[in-house]
Amino acid sequence: MTKIYAFILLIIVTQLLNGCSIFSKEEEPTRTVEAYFQRGHSALNESSWDLAIKEFEKLRSVYPYGVWSEQASLELAYAYYRNNEPLSAVRELEEFVRMYPRHARLPYALYLKGIARESTTRSFLDSYISDPSRRDTDPLRQSYQDYLNLIQRFPNSEYANDAKLRLVRLRNGLARHEMQVAEFYVERQAWLAAAKRAQYVVENYPQTPSSQRALQIMAQSYETLGLTQSSDEVKQVIHLNKQAK
Repeated sequence: MTKIYAFILLIIVTQLLNGCSIFSKEEEPTRTVEAYFQRGHSALNESSWDLAIKEFEKLRSVYPYGVWSEQASLELAYAYYRNNEPLSAVRELEEFVRMYPRHARLPYALYLKGIARESTTRSFLDSYISDPSRRDTDPLRQSYQDYLNLIQRFPNSEYANDAKLRLVRLRNGLARHEMQVAEFYVERQAWLAAAKRAQYVVENYPQTPSSQRALQIMAQSYETLGLTQSSDEVKQVIHLNKQAK
């Protein structure tokens, strides 16, 4: 009986070992850093964002140092951005800026960081019924700062001109947001709050499409509050602006 038990035990152990070999996954052989990068870059060209992310993450895991790893960080951030993962892109770019403050591609990193932040406020309905200025403006302000940093630090970079155009659009959007708040106070006849918010627009976002309406709210609010002189002064500014056009 002992021999039978031993034989049965041997069969069970053999089966268990075979089962482990079935479920064990063979490790992928390590490739050269160039091979990882090439596969990741090819995936980008084919718009295979998931595959690109996987390849560049592998590259940095196997080869964490050197110029290939640095470039892979930028490519990975771009892949995250195109894969609708802008916050992951921003984290990658913030780490890149922190780790390589004198890198030759720092202007690109700042530019892409601004674009990635800005994209978090977008919706496919923006072209139809919605307005990004009605959403949380913190990402817009942060994106604005990214573009401003780029222009101030690298005014002659290839990304500076587009960053300037984006700054104008962001300023207009931020001004609209403040004006929506001012209009909210006007509707509720909270004239002091309306005047303060409209004044903020005039002082911080001059020469935007919202500034003229902000002056009108200031004049109306001051007049309602009995501040006749202040109201007259604002009306004079409105008149001068009309003459200048």
